Amino acid sequence: MTKTILIVDDDQTLVAPLKDGLESAGYRVAAAFDATQGLLLAHQERPDLIVLDYHMPGGDGGSMYDRLRAAPDTADIPVVFSTGLTIEELRTRVRPGSKTFFLRKPVGFHGVLSIVNRLLGEDRRAPHAVESPAPASAPAPAPPPAKAPPAAARFHEFDVRVTYADTDKLGIIYYANYLKYFEQGRTELLRSLGVRYRDLEIQRKLFLPAVEARCRYLAPSRYDDVLTVRTWIAELGRASVSFECDVVDKDLGARLCARGHSRHAVVNDLWRTTRIPEDLRALLAPFVGRGPS
Repeated sequence: MTKTILIVDDDQTLVAPLKDGLESAGYRVAAAFDATQGLLLAHQERPDLIVLDYHMPGGDGGSMYDRLRAAPDTADIPVVFSTGLTIEELRTRVRPGSKTFFLRKPVGFHGVLSIVNRLLGEDRRAPHAVESPAPASAPAPAPPPAKAPPAAARFHEFDVRVTYADTDKLGIIYYANYLKYFEQGRTELLRSLGVRYRDLEIQRKLFLPAVEARCRYLAPSRYDDVLTVRTWIAELGRASVSFECDVVDKDLGARLCARGHSRHAVVNDLWRTTRIPEDLRALLAPFVGRGPS
């Protein structure tokens, strides 16, 4: 039976690669980014092991640990603290038991995998490619195949019904409301990847102010029509991201009624441009390219 690991850490740049690595090694992994969410998942998932940070929003790891140990269904789950505190500092703040373990950050993936394997009695390895040199007598390699044309980008879509408040005196969608649909599209695309925009702002201090927006209006939509909003990424820069969005009206035979574009800078809480974090870039990359045909 596949064993489950719960990671509770507010640093998503650490959680994403750790989750990917453990899953590639064959574990099932759940992740939470604050103590409140972590407690909820611990009771829902009943994991075989918890990797827990100490300093987090929504209550620190110490208080979460105390509540885990006080609840009958989570009292015996092994907990591995992964924190920047020294082991001595941490031991003065929590009451360690026989199933409490400590890792000092920074710790590499293989260090985490090693202790996870040891505590769960497993011998799992993350797969990796091994290149072997060709023998001296090997024939010359064949020329590489021609590159295929770029595939269409993945896109996210959701449906929305036109309300009275969305329409103007003529009974069609007020032109500015399409920008609202585009914003919903961007937000829901991120949410589908497990990234809430408010968490980017609160936890990672990343903001995406719009620096350009435009819309082509191709057909009118009316009250009570059902629209499909499709969103993908036109360009992913070093410190910017551009979205494209189609609005399709199902009640007009799936006719394209609007197409929008917006470009956003990536800035920190000091309003300075900053690089897109690599874990976020990796999540967004499959959505970059041309949109649905």
